Amino acid sequence: MNLKSTNKSKIMKTNNIFSSLIALLFLVMPLIGWSQSEWMVSDSKQKDKNPIAYSDASVKAGKTQFMTNCKSCHGDPTKNNGLPLVPKPTDIALQTFLDKNTDGSIYHKITDGQTTMPSYSAILNDQQRWDIVNFIRSFDKNHSIEKPAKTIAQKPKKKVVEIIIEAPYYLTLNVDVANNKASVLLEGTSKGKKLPIKDAEIFIGIERYYNPLAIMDAGATTNDKGLLEVSYPINLPSGPEGKTQITAYVIDKERFGAISAKAEVILQASHHDKLTETRALWADRSHFPWWLMITYLSIIIIVWGVMFKVILNMFQIKKLGQ
Repeated sequence: MNLKSTNKSKIMKTNNIFSSLIALLFLVMPLIGWSQSEWMVSDSKQKDKNPIAYSDASVKAGKTQFMTNCKSCHGDPTKNNGLPLVPKPTDIALQTFLDKNTDGSIYHKITDGQTTMPSYSAILNDQQRWDIVNFIRSFDKNHSIEKPAKTIAQKPKKKVVEIIIEAPYYLTLNVDVANNKASVLLEGTSKGKKLPIKDAEIFIGIERYYNPLAIMDAGATTNDKGLLEVSYPINLPSGPEGKTQITAYVIDKERFGAISAKAEVILQASHHDKLTETRALWADRSHFPWWLMITYLSIIIIVWGVMFKVILNMFQIKKLGQ
C-alpha cells in the first residue's frame, strides 16, 4: 500500500512538472511576440536627422525601393495586408506608427533589422534608406514641410486644353539586343486613340530568384513620348544557358492597374555548382547546415518525447487507480 502510494505521488509530481513546463511555454510565446512588437532604438539614434531633403524626387525614389524590398512583407501602405508573421510587419502608413517613430528611428530599424526583419545595411546605401524614410513620412498627416519665405510672382500661363487619357492602358517592352538596351512604352486611350502617357513611374528589372534586380534609376518616369529607356548589363550570371527575362511594370497600380510586360534576354552563362557545395540554406539536401538540422530534430524529439511521456503517465495513473 505504501509502495503504491509512493509511486502514485511520484507520477503526480512528474505530471505537475510537465504541466508547468507546457503552461510556461504558452505564457512565454505571447511575451516573445509582445517584446518583438515593442521595438525601440536608442535615444541617440532617434535624434538622427534625415540628411536627404524631403522632395517629390526623394519620395519617388523611396517608393521604388519600398516596392522592391519591403512590400513583400509589409504589404501595400494603408491596406494593412502584410504577411501574417509573428510579429506581423507594420503597415507603414499607420498614424500611430508615424507618431511614435522619428526619422532616425525608422532609418535605424531599416538599417539594423530585428527578428523577422533583416538588416538592409548591406543591401541599400544610406541615400536609399533615407529615401524610404521620406516615402514613409509622406503618409504622415502631421508632417510639415518648410515653405520658402518669399514667393516669386509668375506671369499667368496660357490656358491649355487638357487631354484626358483613360483606360485601357498598354505597356510595351522592347529589347535592343545589339546595344543592350530596353525601352518601355506606356500608352492610354483617349477618344478611341492610343496616346503616350508621360511622368508615369516605371520599374524595369532583371528576373532573379526573389525580387527583380532594378536596372533603371530610382524614381525613373516616362518622357513626353511615353518612353523610358535603360541599358542592362550583360555580365550578370544567369544560369548555364544565360537565359533570363527583363520585366517591367507601372508603379502606380491604383491608377493604371497591374499591367506588366516581359521579354527574354541572353546574358552571361554561369554555373552555380560551388554554391551548392557549401553548407548553407540555399544548398541541396546533402549540404544542409548541421546546426539547423540538429535544431530541427531536437525540437521534434523533445516535443514528441513530452507527448509520449504524458500519455505513458496517464496509463500509469489509470493502473494505479484500479
